[in-house]
Parts: sequence; C-alpha cells; structure tokens
Amino acid sequence: MPAVPAAYAHWQSAARKLLEPLAALMRPGHASLVIAGPASDHDAQADRMESFARPLLLAAHYLQTPAEEAAPDVPDARAFRTRLADWFRAGLVIGSDPKSPHYWGPDANYHQHHVEIGLLCIGLQLAPRDLWDPLTTAEKDQVARWLGTARGNGIVNNNHYFMGVHILEFLGAQGYARRTDRPIIDEFLNRLELMHRGGGWFEDGINQAYDHYNAYAFHFYGLMWARLHGKRDPSRARRWRDWARPFVRDYQHFFAASGEHPAFGRSICYRFNCLNVFGMTLAENCCDLPPGMLRRLCTRNLDFFLSKPAIFQEQGCLSIGWTDRFEGLMEVYSCSASPYWAAKGFAPLLLPPTHAFWTAPEEPLPSERGDHAHVIKTAGLVVRSTGGAVEIINAGSQISNLMLRYGAWKWSKTAYRTGVSFTCAFPHQTNWSVDSALTLQLDDGTVYGRHSTVAVEMDNHHVLYSTNLGFKTNQANTGVESAVWWRAGWLLQLHTFEARQPVVLRLGGYALPLTEPHAERSDPSPVLSAWSADARGTVLQPLAGFAATEWDTRLDDTRPRAHVAAPYHVAPVARENRLHRRRPLETLPPHPRRLGNHPLGPPRPLLTKFPPLALFHLLS
Repeated sequence: MPAVPAAYAHWQSAARKLLEPLAALMRPGHASLVIAGPASDHDAQADRMESFARPLLLAAHYLQTPAEEAAPDVPDARAFRTRLADWFRAGLVIGSDPKSPHYWGPDANYHQHHVEIGLLCIGLQLAPRDLWDPLTTAEKDQVARWLGTARGNGIVNNNHYFMGVHILEFLGAQGYARRTDRPIIDEFLNRLELMHRGGGWFEDGINQAYDHYNAYAFHFYGLMWARLHGKRDPSRARRWRDWARPFVRDYQHFFAASGEHPAFGRSICYRFNCLNVFGMTLAENCCDLPPGMLRRLCTRNLDFFLSKPAIFQEQGCLSIGWTDRFEGLMEVYSCSASPYWAAKGFAPLLLPPTHAFWTAPEEPLPSERGDHAHVIKTAGLVVRSTGGAVEIINAGSQISNLMLRYGAWKWSKTAYRTGVSFTCAFPHQTNWSVDSALTLQLDDGTVYGRHSTVAVEMDNHHVLYSTNLGFKTNQANTGVESAVWWRAGWLLQLHTFEARQPVVLRLGGYALPLTEPHAERSDPSPVLSAWSADARGTVLQPLAGFAATEWDTRLDDTRPRAHVAAPYHVAPVARENRLHRRRPLETLPPHPRRLGNHPLGPPRPLLTKFPPLALFHLLS
C-alpha cells in the first residue's frame, strides 16, 4: 500500500490519540464508559448510553480508515483496532439485551436515547466491517428489536427529527423495515426541510437560533442521509447538497488565522464538531471551495484545540469546556461524555487518502487574506475578520424562552470574537452577563438583556436591529434600536431606547480573559482600558449618555469562575444612573488588541476615521 499523505496520517493519529484514553476505560462485559465529570438532567441510563454511542462514532471514523503502517509512533495499530471493534460489538449486544444488568433500556418519548441511538446507527454504517457485519444473525435481531423501541416516540421539534430518520433508514437497510417506516421518514425529512430559511441556513425548530448547530447537526445529518440513503430519493438528496454549498461559502469566514472559531451559541463544548460540514460537502461533491484551503482551515481548528492540554480531564478524556475544562458553561442536557460529539469533526477521514483535500497545496483562509466583512442576512449575522481574528456581529440571533435555561449570554451579546469569548452568568435562567452587551437593571436588582431581535439593516459597514430588554415577568420592557459600525478592531455602538420602567443601563466592552489574577487598568479615567501581562487589552470609551464607569471582574477565587476561556477576567463597563426616559447611548468599545507594542492610541483622533462623518460631528 502506498504511504498516505502526511496530513491524512496526522488526522488519523489525532483520532487514535483521542481513542486511547477511552480504550483504557473499556471493561469487558460492560456497555458504557465511566468518564469522570458531571451528570446530565436526563437520567443515568441516558448518560450511560451517551458514553457508548459518542465514542463509538469516533471509533467508526477511525476504524474505516486504512490501517496505519508499522511505525514507532503507532505501535500495535492492528491490535488496537481489533480491541476497539471487539469491545464496541460486545457492548452493543450487552446494552441491547433486556436480560443484561447493563441493559440501556428502551427509547421513550422525548428521551435522550433517541439522539444517541440515531448517532449509533450512523456509526454502524460508517464502519460496518468492524462494528456490524461480524455479529451473528441472532445478535443482529436483538439489536434491531432494541433499535425499534424508537418507533412512534415523541421527538423534540428541532434537528432531533434526523435521529428518527437515521434509525428507521438503518433498520430498513438491514431488512428490519415496517410498513409505517417509509412514510415517517419522509414526514420527518419534510419537517426538517421546513426549517430551512434560505442560503443553507436552518432555524433549529423551537430554539429559534442561528448558531453552530447549522454545522453541528443540520448539514452533518442531512449530508450523511444523502450519502447513505439518498439514492432512494435523488431529488431530495440533491436539495440537501444544494443547501450545503452556499452554507460552507458562508461558514469558511467563521475561522480565524489561528484556526479558532468564535464561541457562540449552545453546546460549544463540542469544539471541533464544526469541521464536519467541510468533510461532508467534499465527500458529497457539493463544495466549490479550494480543498487545500479547507485542509488548512480544518487542521488549524483541530490543532487549535488538541494543542491545549487543559481541554483534557484527569483520565485524559475530553472535558466539558472550550479552551480548558470549565463545566460552568455546560447545558443541563450535557454529561461527561457529551464533548465526544466532537467525533463528527473527523468527517474529513471519510475522504480517501488520495483526495485533493489531503494533497492539494495549502491556500490561505479568508481571515488571512485581509480585513473584510461577510454579511449573512438569513442568519442576521455579519462575520468580519480583522488582523487575522474573527468577530461575529450579532444583529438577528433570537433567544426563545426555552433557550433561557441554557444561558441567554450564548446568543444575546452584540458581538462574539475569537481570542476573547465571553462570560457566563449564574444561575443560567435568570441572568445576563454584562460584557459585550447592553443590559438593564430594575429597582429590585433584576438584570435583563437582549431577547428576541430583528435585523433591520445589514451591510459590510454597519447593522441596525430592534430588540427589547426585559421579560414577561413584571412586564419588564425597554425597547431598543441599536446600530453598530466597525473599522479595524473598533466597534461604534449607538443605542436609542425607551424605558417603560425606571432602569439602570449598562454597556460592557469585551471581557479580557486572564490566566493570572492581574491586569493593568486605567483607573481613574473616562476611557477604560485594561491590559494583560502578554499585551492583550480591552478598551471602552463612552461618548455620550453615560454617567459613570465601572469594572466587571474576577481577579481572585472568592467568586465562581465566569469566563468561558480563562479562570479570571476583567471587562470595562459604562453605566447610566437610574432613568426613565428616551435618549441615545453611544460608545466606542474596541477589541482586545495592541498594535505592535503600543495601545490602540488616543481614542478621540480615531473617531475621525469612521463613516458616516455626520454621526461623529454630532458626538463631538
């Protein structure tokens, strides 16, 4: 066999290294892995099933690759593959056996099992030679009976419909179909297609948001269905491929020169899961982006995370967090095994070693080609690059009432930026964090931030959107019209509001992540700035409408950690006194960055660089 390209071997090795700590936890006669970490709000059976299904998907991506050549850094590769395949096959039989003490139990209405069973069925089809074909007829019959417990159950009205599709398609492909399966598959696919809003972007059902779930779920499951079962319905398969093509044109802009993408939306602990869409579109021939650029993008993102030792917990397994272990950002539906949904990110391994993805010359990412802004009107987002970093200007992402339980701060901020991320607020359901956001405080101390949002104007230079700060409780209601302009690393914000109750308004700049509890701050000063020891900074300049400035910080261990990317943080904040009238608030918060060895320079002269000039004449 000819040697595989170095890039392919790199990805194959990365998958194996992630599997090795999991293999160390595999106990004979068991059907789950004891991964240290928190439990979900589902039940113990769901968490057990998750600890089996998600690692199995990672194993499936690895097992379907050609065996590594013998080398000092891959000892006993064939023995390792055999061990993985044997344990997962045995676990599949044990976990699906109602007489076994390790039985996972049946699927049920709205149970997490439905999600994990759908994922399991995909994994079995990616590596059937190792995971499915060697089972006896009796064992396959037993597994099929257990998979069939998914029939007829209630499913959450979002991307979860895909799970029902993949389960029933797998059963049919293996000869276990029922008369009702095909109409249900078609109905579920119809419902999913109704969530398409244009340009390859999907609104995730009841979640009402546009975030990384478009890549995490919609395009992965849709293209996987087209790959595995699309021959039955070519026109529908073509539709999913056609939707993926414009999506990846947009999504390529989400990746900084470092490879990082902005932390934004829910389930960010899945980390490099986002990469799956590039591998899947290339595998399904529905991508017109240069394969060498995509390899550079995907490899940089994968390496960005895997190069950070702090993302692994004490067993060597992936932890819940972003760039390190931080369980505070987790959703209630997550458990210790949840980060292994990152297994989807290994979809490029479905491409053969001879594919141009692995062999074409590298090309620079959009973020490496110079500053620019890319408008995605369907999603209400502008993704812009400055100095190699990437920033999402959030003009239209909505927050449904259901999503408040996951933390409004995942969607409610004005902007999200690589290298910075954001802070959380606890408890999730009743708090908004102040950084990179306009928030209000009522007389009783309750804090509210932005909720549902409608983008009114969007172009390469500015956005205008209408939103409301408040909630149905006590009829808290402050209407806001917000305009945001940008130039280089600076954001100019103007917020015109109408408060229906007395409020205190705050506007925060970016929260500077700190690994040590110290930052050099500008106090006292009308222009707030803070700098870390490694010359990263955040600056906020109030221009009009604010009465005072303050800091939001965690610089010791007396309070719980809040920042997604580091244990400590400091964020500049402008505050208005208690008020109840209509007036504008204008600020200029630049991004956390120095130019060379100097701060961004005196704030006032920078104003002359911004269009439109009439606005700045007014502010001066």
